[in-house]
Amino acid sequence: MSTGFLGVLVIVSILIIWVTIWVTNKAYGRKPDVVDPIQSPAKNDAFKKELDQKR
Repeated sequence: MSTGFLGVLVIVSILIIWVTIWVTNKAYGRKPDVVDPIQSPAKNDAFKKELDQKR
């Protein structure tokens, strides 16, 4: 194996590791979606009406 080949291999490996870390940080750095555990009564009423109409 030549020195150039090993150099390219090292550079490609470092690039793959850097991209993996960058993508992971972007994914975990995103704020999670807020889930509202208490639904408003208007949403519940509309949902019940839809269920009643389907029956």
